[in-house]
Amino acid sequence: MLHVRASTARSAPGLQSFDLWRVPGRKRLALGDAGLTLLAEVSAQRLHVSLAADLADGTPYAVTAPLGPGLRGQLESFTAQAQALEGHAPAEPSARAVTRAALLHLRALQALDGLQAGASHRDIAQALFGLEAVALRWQADGELRAQVRHLLRRAEAYMRGGYLVLAGVGRTAARPPGAEPMR
Repeated sequence: MLHVRASTARSAPGLQSFDLWRVPGRKRLALGDAGLTLLAEVSAQRLHVSLAADLADGTPYAVTAPLGPGLRGQLESFTAQAQALEGHAPAEPSARAVTRAALLHLRALQALDGLQAGASHRDIAQALFGLEAVALRWQADGELRAQVRHLLRRAEAYMRGGYLVLAGVGRTAARPPGAEPMR
């Protein structure tokens, strides 16, 4: 957790003055054993800093980060929190990792939509994998056709109650194969 304290260098150039209302998001102050803690939420980002007792609104401040073996991994988070103290809203993450399982779920449901609309297996393959891939790899006993059949069986299993596992309501294995993030 970052620690914000009043700066002893009162007239140093470029020093920001502390302004609680400049911090973006929904703010909350909590009093604990370690003193006052500022908690702010901006969408999915959270700011969690401790405030020194000598810090007042409008005074120049300094931010310190705890030293430890995990500091290098926390630098990005600390930088975002320091920018939030200056009034800059944290940037939204551009995209989250897509897992192999999520991609299989998506393709299975798309294949089922195609089948229910009357598309042939070859048409479904063209929609999922592209016209060029089908032209090069489609065979009566080929792997692309086997993938389409597998996706359709998977989607039919969802219709028979497998969707409950996807929704987190049904029983599931500890970690299904294919749930690892794709890089």
